[in-house]
Amino acid sequence: MNSETDSRADSRADSGADSGAGSSEGDYRVYNNFYGPQYHGRAHFGIATAERPGRARATGLLDGDEIDALLRSYIRPDCFDDAASELSRTGIVVLTGPQGTGKRSGAVALLRETVGPSADYVVLSPDIGLDQLAERTFDAGVGYVVLDRTGTAATTGAAGAAGSAATTADAAGPSSDFDWRRVRDQLRRHHAHLVITTVHGVAGRSPKAVRHLAWRPPVLDKVVRARLVQARIPQEVVDRAVAGIPPRCPLAVVADAAQRIAAGADPDQAWKEHSGSAPQAVQEWFGAEEERSLREIAEVTTLAFAPGIGRRAFESLQDLLERLLGPVYFTPEGASGAAADGAMAPDAAGQAAAPDGQDPQPRRRARPVDRRRSLSRNALITTEMQVYGATTREVMVFADSELRRWVLQALWRDHPTEYWDAVRHWLEALVAADPDPALQLSIASGLTLLGHIAFDEVVQSYLDPWARGESGEIGQTLAVYVLWYMCLEETQAAAALTLARTWAQSLHPTLRGTALIAFSGQLGVTFPTDAVKWLWAVLRTSALEKHEEREHGLRAWAQLFLTLVDCQEDAGIVLDALAHRIRKERRTRSAAYSATGLLVLETTLWIFTATERLSGRPAVARYVADRPEEADVVAELWATVLRYRPLRRSALSALLVTVRGLHAVTSDPTAAAARLGHALAAALPQVEHPLLTSELGRLAVSRPTRATGPDCVAALLGAMNRVKDTEPR
Repeated sequence: MNSETDSRADSRADSGADSGAGSSEGDYRVYNNFYGPQYHGRAHFGIATAERPGRARATGLLDGDEIDALLRSYIRPDCFDDAASELSRTGIVVLTGPQGTGKRSGAVALLRETVGPSADYVVLSPDIGLDQLAERTFDAGVGYVVLDRTGTAATTGAAGAAGSAATTADAAGPSSDFDWRRVRDQLRRHHAHLVITTVHGVAGRSPKAVRHLAWRPPVLDKVVRARLVQARIPQEVVDRAVAGIPPRCPLAVVADAAQRIAAGADPDQAWKEHSGSAPQAVQEWFGAEEERSLREIAEVTTLAFAPGIGRRAFESLQDLLERLLGPVYFTPEGASGAAADGAMAPDAAGQAAAPDGQDPQPRRRARPVDRRRSLSRNALITTEMQVYGATTREVMVFADSELRRWVLQALWRDHPTEYWDAVRHWLEALVAADPDPALQLSIASGLTLLGHIAFDEVVQSYLDPWARGESGEIGQTLAVYVLWYMCLEETQAAAALTLARTWAQSLHPTLRGTALIAFSGQLGVTFPTDAVKWLWAVLRTSALEKHEEREHGLRAWAQLFLTLVDCQEDAGIVLDALAHRIRKERRTRSAAYSATGLLVLETTLWIFTATERLSGRPAVARYVADRPEEADVVAELWATVLRYRPLRRSALSALLVTVRGLHAVTSDPTAAAARLGHALAAALPQVEHPLLTSELGRLAVSRPTRATGPDCVAALLGAMNRVKDTEPR
């Protein structure tokens, strides 16, 4: 979203942080940030279109292209008119129903019907509370939408798992009705409209103040026909496409298949790719007459969490899993069946144990376990050659990329708690062995897929313990990666936000630290306003705790700014939050800065000294070059830090490095430097101009640079002097 006016910036900042203060000389822990679709083991994560790769920001102003994509060939369901009438009458309606029923497009269509196609549509955070909505200042004539709002069930479950005291106002009863009435009255007062979508219905009776309407998808035949007719597809192809719609197919899948057919794909092939043979192949494999052996179950389980690794590594992981699964599958009654599989039940040391009453001597296997032959007979598994530079290697993958999620679903459906306990111990052992980054990402993506069908299991068995540091830094990293993967899925992003928020609210310092990491990466890209809000909340708490926690909080602010600049999102949200706090400090204090004000200054300096990992250039240099309209906010913050004498030297040094870095990020560095100099002159009192010019000039002379090209420092100082010369005496 583009930059706003000063008042709009204050409003945006106020919903985020109060801000912080310091210098970032420390290292930055390097994490993988996901800015687009991810491919691991031929499994695709995230949503990509030709126009926009990957899923970026999920909140803020909806642009015209997003609206057109949502409402192109839109078919109204039977419940549409009822919802539109309620929205027009009261200014608010809540759409409830499972994922894949078209609530997102329905919400935007309702706003277009009610407030008109020329109005602005703003997406609010799914984690927003009723009290926040009731106190929010809405803009007249604007349509607002909260997508996948986390209700009582989701929030309470996540909060309880994370040990947070988070509460919601959504419980049924008089208090809930009162809160909903406050939201409704606030919208009426500001002449705005709001549509909320959620998968969670209200527990107990529905509030009387706001209508909660069960949303139903449109008739799928009509959706396919509308899209194909608009694309001028021949009638014969349209009829084939309609006839091929699989039973119980989600609306999103139907819409995507129709889009592919409209682009020229054969209807039979399009439906095959979406409904596909994957579910059937998994059903046939697990439903075979002969029960699957321990080794076969270990094969598909290993591949579900570690696709794309070489044979030797795969067999090592499988061997460890087989030892842990042994007690689940080997019982006195089933020992003979185990022997038929070529292995005996492992004992505590992983050795084959003899059945009761027999001489333990036959514990040795007659021949080595031939896992490769067993893998070659597994219809779900294959190998592929992957190119790594000048070399190639053979890796283990599923025969179809869609098989992975269906295998996990079948494993969860058919296997007992003891099996999943063994899997948990196995994954914990892998984490303790310090896996390489590729394996970490594979494990995280597997847990993300498992979270679609067993979210509580993933949170309680993995994410919460890992986020608490029970498996060290690697466990923390994996917990963060899972949240980042969830952000790439529209159906899971809100749950990731809620879980990270409960960690941020926790009294456990390691949980708060994990929340800092999560919000400074992909989670912050998807929900930047929420990231600013909770990073500030944690930093403000950490400032009262140990110095190390305070530094982690400051580093997270700098990392969020780096991340947003790197993926070309609106990093101005971070700076606006800091500027808002500075202005608030000036309005309420006339002398020394408060502790909050000093924290703002320290955070600002950390951001201005944060450098890109590969190039080593300040991120703020790229930001100033890419967004010239934001020079005033940058200069305002820099002027504030420069005027605080304890931080002045560090701020001068950061300014010098930033100005000298402009030549590497823009084709016209002197113009960018002049813009910043002009803005600095306007932000600083006139009495400060000669002092800054003198000190920055001396610092530049004392730190000569080998870089060739225009002198950007001279351009900045020249712009400041020109402003000074034009000032009335």
